Amino acid sequence: MLLSAWVLALHVASAVACSCSSLVIPVDVDVLVPKDPTDVFGGLKSNASSLRRVKDTYDIYGVFCRPDTVTENADVLQLLVHGFTYTSQYWSPPIEEFRNYSYSAFSCDQGLSSLAIDTLGAGLSSRPLNASDVQYPTSAAAITQLARYLKGTSILPGVAPFKKIIGIGHSLGSGLLNFGAIVEGAGYPIDGLILTSSAGVTPNLPPLAILTTARDFNPARWGALDPAYVTLGIRTLLYPPANTSFSPRMLAFDGFTVDLGTVSTFLQTPQAVTAFKTNYTGPIAKVVGSEDQAICVGSTQCDDVAALTAAERVAYLAARSFEVVVEQGSGHDMNLDFLAQGPFSTFVNFVNQFAGL
Repeated sequence: MLLSAWVLALHVASAVACSCSSLVIPVDVDVLVPKDPTDVFGGLKSNASSLRRVKDTYDIYGVFCRPDTVTENADVLQLLVHGFTYTSQYWSPPIEEFRNYSYSAFSCDQGLSSLAIDTLGAGLSSRPLNASDVQYPTSAAAITQLARYLKGTSILPGVAPFKKIIGIGHSLGSGLLNFGAIVEGAGYPIDGLILTSSAGVTPNLPPLAILTTARDFNPARWGALDPAYVTLGIRTLLYPPANTSFSPRMLAFDGFTVDLGTVSTFLQTPQAVTAFKTNYTGPIAKVVGSEDQAICVGSTQCDDVAALTAAERVAYLAARSFEVVVEQGSGHDMNLDFLAQGPFSTFVNFVNQFAGL
């Protein structure tokens, strides 16, 4: 049974009338995961003998932001899911050199509420002692259960349960939302998906060797962790190749705030994105940056948007609508470079479009 959310703090998100609360929401997860945590299919192609059960209650931390005045889409919530080795802070980093990189603040100013979460094992959410418990099935199930909770329960006094939830993922977060859509199909409690920095072909995905064991990377912070908790110290791959496209101070901040992932989720990401079709029936948009070094740079697949859309569409034949947008000049971490406001506007446009369906 889902438990009540804990409200930890209240602060002002921006100079506009928008308030944010830090929450912890316990969710019950009961899933089967591969006994072999390096199973790249996350158990979706496994037989029963190669699976084990993970049944637990996990605390999911999130930052809930909403306009202080009632807006047209007051019953719509954006569920923001960060990428690998990031946290909810990806959606609301500090203002840097007079630029606001906070999508939470940007969308709140447009009248949209959001909940930016730390995924299982990351940030302030529960971190299982056994890193192999943090696989695609567990992390995706936690998000699915959270969405059901948000539709059935008031998370704050005066805030009614939400009628529609639009999931916006970044990289790994897109993969987790996609995995949930594969498992749940038409019964997925998330009403629309905006999958960013994610595509069916990732020709330049870095090898496992690029990762560092978290306890070796920062012994003072992570010295006691299972060695299958890892991090990514090289952040330049997540930005456009041209160093004039982003602030070196933002890159430095990114390095200071680097967080955790697991070997399992890293290895399962490509197949979670590419190997399975889904019966999910909601609207879907994919948004990638033309300078994304994991998807577009070094490949011609992002040059022809119509062809890319057709290639991606085959995995989502039941979707109510499907669209691909290539943001010119943006990198993998499109929220963190100089062109962030362009993708932000794209996200808001899709949320408003999906909310009206």
